[in-house]
Amino acid sequence: MPTNVFAYADDLVILAPCWRAMQALLVICKKYCDLLDLRCNTLKTVCMVFAPCNKCRVVCNSFPNFVLHGQLLQFVSEFRYLGHIITNSLCDDADIHRENT
Repeated sequence: MPTNVFAYADDLVILAPCWRAMQALLVICKKYCDLLDLRCNTLKTVCMVFAPCNKCRVVCNSFPNFVLHGQLLQFVSEFRYLGHIITNSLCDDADIHRENT
């Protein structure tokens, strides 16, 4: 069974194979936040599209914005999660540099 959500304390990572699936998961996330009287910090919530290793598998270079709690989410090429730097190319150079400094 695929896993779409990884959670640690108050941090979440939501994974989806396509834009529609991700937006559907965000709608579900909002539904449960509303039920629990919680709210996601959309200023700290970002989206990343992982680049395929095989460049001929690139389907699209841009995607519609995702919406959570009525706010558009920002696309990024890298972000820090639990202290580690994640990049859309899955290269760990930035994280290794962070460890060495």
